[in-house]
Amino acid sequence: MLAGKGPGRVRDEVQLGEGLEQSTLRMTMRRLTDSGGVMLTIEDVTQQRTAEASRHDFVSQATHELRTPLTNIRLYVETAQTDGEEDKELRGECLNVISRESQRLERLVSEMLSVSEIEAGSMTIRKDDVRLDQLFKSLEQDYKQNASKKNIDLRFDLPPKLPAIQGDRDKLAIVVQNLLGNAIKYTPEGGNVNVGVDLSATELNIEVRDSGIGISEEDQAHVFEKFYRANDPRLGDITGSGLGLALAYEIIRLHGGEMTVESELNEGSMFRVTLPISAEGV
Repeated sequence: MLAGKGPGRVRDEVQLGEGLEQSTLRMTMRRLTDSGGVMLTIEDVTQQRTAEASRHDFVSQATHELRTPLTNIRLYVETAQTDGEEDKELRGECLNVISRESQRLERLVSEMLSVSEIEAGSMTIRKDDVRLDQLFKSLEQDYKQNASKKNIDLRFDLPPKLPAIQGDRDKLAIVVQNLLGNAIKYTPEGGNVNVGVDLSATELNIEVRDSGIGISEEDQAHVFEKFYRANDPRLGDITGSGLGLALAYEIIRLHGGEMTVESELNEGSMFRVTLPISAEGV
């Protein structure tokens, strides 16, 4: 290029390092016609490329996540139409599956819309009285069946009295639903999941512990990032959008609290949510 040969502008990308330490650099070289020199620009586009790869993986995963419940709904509708009139028990089972798969679709679409709000900076919370005793009672009823299907011992260790706090009930429910759902999903059959609540004069602490497959130290640094899924071969048959924890983290942040994780591979995980009793948003 200095010799005046070839194109006047060249762009290429190179990768340095390996694994989590890998960086992507964009190098642009342009001939300066006035001075006869060459200008070289180097940009670090690692985050951009990582985000693009994550979004690509998310689209593939979301397509699978949407297709599976839609296929199940169609099949069970057909079964209910053809055999349901003569077999009332079968029709009831079909309706239960259709209802469950519809709720699964609703959660996925809701997560996608919520993440769009996060990226646009437009997510807000509606403050109102949140009756914690009613919230946890409802969650326990919802997840007991899922846990029993895998013979998982699900326990709620709650204080005799729980206060009402100011916050967005629906969004706080989403947080615990994500933590509980993940704990049950990533815990092998026969394991245990414990939900504990601890109160102080100023804080509410919620801990969700499981005896599941655990999270590596490298992956723990990224679990609250949008679209991220751990690079663990054991997750191959476990579906997930990579949105739930990112959404939960943002909801807690908007309530003025924080969320942390402690985990060891093959030993289980513990997610802790800390909220101010007043739940004043930031």
